[in-house]
Amino acid sequence: MRSRCMTLSTWLFAAMAAFPAGVSAGLTIEVPSEKAPTISRAFINAKPGDTVVVNNGVYHERILAAIGVVLRARTRFAAIIDGKGRGTVVTMGKNTVIDGFVVRNGTIGIMAKNTGTAVLNCRIVNNWQTGIICVRQLPLIEHNVIAFNRGSGIQGWDVRALGGKISHNTIAYNGNHGIAIGGKSSVVISMNVIAHNERFGVKINPEVESATITENDFFQNLWTPTPLPDRNFTYDPKFAGAKGKMDFSITATSCSGCPQDNQPGARLQSSDGQSMGGEKY
Repeated sequence: MRSRCMTLSTWLFAAMAAFPAGVSAGLTIEVPSEKAPTISRAFINAKPGDTVVVNNGVYHERILAAIGVVLRARTRFAAIIDGKGRGTVVTMGKNTVIDGFVVRNGTIGIMAKNTGTAVLNCRIVNNWQTGIICVRQLPLIEHNVIAFNRGSGIQGWDVRALGGKISHNTIAYNGNHGIAIGGKSSVVISMNVIAHNERFGVKINPEVESATITENDFFQNLWTPTPLPDRNFTYDPKFAGAKGKMDFSITATSCSGCPQDNQPGARLQSSDGQSMGGEKY
């Protein structure tokens, strides 16, 4: 079912600004529907500027997101894309956005190699290797839970920021590093909760050209620099619930190493008032 899209959220408006000249907001394609019973079928029909809206349910698919299309769950975390235990679950095309999904059970959760991509408000969990892999271009990765992947939470190689950054995420309980960056990369990593990963919280290889790492909470990863880099800190986020069936809501009331311009316990929100991770899983 295709209907005229009337409104755009702030993040979508920003994403659309990256579209080629002459491309405007398009149509909405609903999944499942007569013409689009699957997400993959919706992308066959979609054109740049369109939005694919996915209703609640489990979709056993591996998705190649079409250029310039927004993929949005109608209800946050109620639409699940399951990779059936192999391959990349979602491959991002140029200027694509994914918002509000659970992405699980692939070899890799999300692969991003193109400009203008964004991964927002998702849970990327229980993949056999890495949660998100980025090559050449760093997406906007915000307000996600990236957890319980057997490899690293996020890996980047030769990535350039160009408007992309890793911020306001909860990156926890991954089997390798929380975030690993290599090659001639330039990255911004800010205001994340990075906890309980089995190796480095953030691993930056020597060839990386620039890494801005600020206002992150590092807690009980296998290895974290001591002392922490300036403008980072450590406190126990005290995730609500037991490991394995985790509620990532933050319940902590104190921290160690918080920036001097914040009261202890104030790190539940960033300096711009947005939540630092802490989504329920």
